[in-house]
Amino acid sequence: MFKDEIKLEKPRWVTSIVKRSDMANYYKATDSKGNVIPPDDPVYNFVFPPKAWMSDSMQERYMMFAAAKKARGKVLVGGLGLAIYPQFVFYLQRPIQSITILEKNATVMKLVRDPWINSLSDEQKQQVNIIEGTIEDYLQETEESFDTIYIDTWDDADPRFLPHLNYLVQLALPKCTPTGQVQCWGYALAVQSFVDYAVSYVKQAFPLEDYYLDPALERFSQWLQAQKDSTPSEESIKTVAREIALTTLKSQEEYDRHRCFTPFAVSYSDIHRNMVMSHKPLTEK
Repeated sequence: MFKDEIKLEKPRWVTSIVKRSDMANYYKATDSKGNVIPPDDPVYNFVFPPKAWMSDSMQERYMMFAAAKKARGKVLVGGLGLAIYPQFVFYLQRPIQSITILEKNATVMKLVRDPWINSLSDEQKQQVNIIEGTIEDYLQETEESFDTIYIDTWDDADPRFLPHLNYLVQLALPKCTPTGQVQCWGYALAVQSFVDYAVSYVKQAFPLEDYYLDPALERFSQWLQAQKDSTPSEESIKTVAREIALTTLKSQEEYDRHRCFTPFAVSYSDIHRNMVMSHKPLTEK
């Protein structure tokens, strides 16, 4: 899908919703007198630039379009976002009975829900049910079954999310009909990134044991340490890394993703910050 260059005949606006960086929760800034600056002060936006949270960029549209083409029957969606996915579902006239959408952020609900709902036909409006809440809670509480479950409640395709994505899949599978399907935004990309990074760690002899790691990378690090008497082949590294990426399961409530090492970043400053935050103190090595 992304191998070919696509040129638009005319420019188009890209809509994005940005949010403040989570890094303000981990660092404190002080003024010239040594006083700690409150975390809600705008100065943190200069130190840690806000991050794109939701967007209707071409990449997002392609990924949503590909997923929407498979929507059918009773549809459950985790994350309203900019409502790109359900818009494509209706645009493609997919054979759906209903579409239930979970969104936990009240601000997103306020910005997106009414403008989108008002653009629908009366028949389409009857098919839509938007609920304020988390997809995790809903999957554990509902007794309904769905033909299509599409989940997109994370910021990006950082492999650190994989244990949580696998956790969500395990919650979703029992809620599928016998022929149902579960789709997760960016899942394949996150898995492939994990595998590619794993190969790179070995080639560079990167000291993973010196860093706080997410549950999946911790498993890979332990496997790697067990191979000290031999050098694993690139093929075996890829095989093991892929299996770990696909099978490690843990809710993000059980590990602090922001404290875990990752090479996934959009700038050199991000990489440096990730390295510093995730590095273990000497007393823990």
